Amino acid sequence: MRLAFSPSAPGADAATLVDLCVEAEALGFEEAWLAEVAGPESFALAGAIGAATTTMALGVAVVPASTRTPALLAMGAGTISQVLRGREFCLGVGSSSQVIVETWHGAPFVPPLARVRETVEATRALLGGERSYVGTLVRAERFTLASPPVGPVRLFVGALGPRMLRLAGAVGDGVCLNLMPPEVVPRQLAEIRRGAEEAGRDLPGHFRVMARFHTVVTDDRMAGREAIRRGFGPYFAQPVYNRFLAWCGHPDAADAIAASFTAGDRAGVAAALTDQIVDGVAMVGSSDEVTARLDEYAAAGVDVGAINLLGSPEAVADGLKALAPP
Repeated sequence: MRLAFSPSAPGADAATLVDLCVEAEALGFEEAWLAEVAGPESFALAGAIGAATTTMALGVAVVPASTRTPALLAMGAGTISQVLRGREFCLGVGSSSQVIVETWHGAPFVPPLARVRETVEATRALLGGERSYVGTLVRAERFTLASPPVGPVRLFVGALGPRMLRLAGAVGDGVCLNLMPPEVVPRQLAEIRRGAEEAGRDLPGHFRVMARFHTVVTDDRMAGREAIRRGFGPYFAQPVYNRFLAWCGHPDAADAIAASFTAGDRAGVAAALTDQIVDGVAMVGSSDEVTARLDEYAAAGVDVGAINLLGSPEAVADGLKALAPP
């Protein structure tokens, strides 16, 4: 498994994240995979990281399909590819959540599966020099990408549950996974293969499975678990993640989280994320324990593990040193 860094430390500004990527590259991390929620905008940050590094491949896991047009996605991917001077750029596209898409961005969230499919198809077409794509939800006509990529651009699908995983197998160059225990990965890979078969497609040789691993390197396991609960409890209250938690084998916890969130009980949301669940969806412990978990994910079939270290920039830098590839 290739080891990557996910530069998304809460509260860190863009310049700090660029510096951390430069340090990660010097330590031997082969890739950096950005995230996009409400922090630094991913294309601008990717351009800054690309300009400051020399060997790292870059990826984004993921941007919402509804907040940018395929033409804009193709323009952004072409620009980043040029900044990278031929290094690989991987663009993950996902449905995101109803809160982010509808409430934050004022964009339609329904139907997310079709929107992701058409956005990936249209973006790939425009990157390949086609001038038009007309779908049910997405369209681009008489568009010519005037600044195309100079290196490979791969389009990944951000996926959790069965339907989106099958879509990744049907149209993706790869898949972006998140917040899953290692024992669930084989089930996810089976859905990806099923999607490819249903589409009459052989997965391309460059198809990769990447995952973001939310990580706290600490000897204080209790405090580390609390950091995960604070950061990701609200995620599992959102319908798509709530259904995914149930699919992973925790339906009672999913119900408790949804009920507590609806009631405005944030403490109840956190309490429903038991130690077992936290230890399954995140990595909390010493550097040796985290390394052992990385080995579990590699054995389960993850090709690229992007480590999202929680904590201050100083703690992130220390974690990078502790987890650097041999």
